Amino acid sequence: MDWAMLSKEIKTWLVTKVDNRSQLWTWGCDAFWLTFVVAYPLFPRGKWLMWDPRIPLEGVFIKEWLGQSSDIETVKLGGEHSLVGLLNDIWAKFNRHIALYYSSPLIDVNEA
Repeated sequence: MDWAMLSKEIKTWLVTKVDNRSQLWTWGCDAFWLTFVVAYPLFPRGKWLMWDPRIPLEGVFIKEWLGQSSDIETVKLGGEHSLVGLLNDIWAKFNRHIALYYSSPLIDVNEA
């Protein structure tokens, strides 16, 4: 799966179709950040593309991610959790998050 492309598609949908005062906006921002971080797991360190500034750094997931971002280098170097394990954890969070508005099953992580 191309997470960068999915993140870009969510961003486009969010900033062009969703009222930024709605619950759908909040949900969409969280979906965006989940996909953005999988696409750029070293964010906010390392290399990553600039996101649309209309999407705020707000929400439970991104705040937790930014709070633990100093631990990502350890993960990258094969610390307690592997990067693959971390990405699988985010995939599981993404699936749970998407199910709030989209009840059909997504593809299995093993098929991605």
